[in-house]
Amino acid sequence: MGMLSDLRRLLSYEMTLAEWLGTAVLLVTPHLVLGVVYAVLQPGYITSVDGAERVAAAVGTVVFWPVLLIAELCP
Repeated sequence: MGMLSDLRRLLSYEMTLAEWLGTAVLLVTPHLVLGVVYAVLQPGYITSVDGAERVAAAVGTVVFWPVLLIAELCP
């Protein structure tokens, strides 16, 4: 029962809005940094389009880099 009580204590912890936002920033930052690195190293998705589509392709590459990486590795 010790593990169950520890889980209840963990799940009953209350956080303020600032703590939630800080946690979200800490969790999202590495993903976005790796996305920017992937976009710089694999610019093919971005350079193949023009105009507003280029912005959408850049954002899509930064956000969805894991999917693009898997698609590239698994033909």
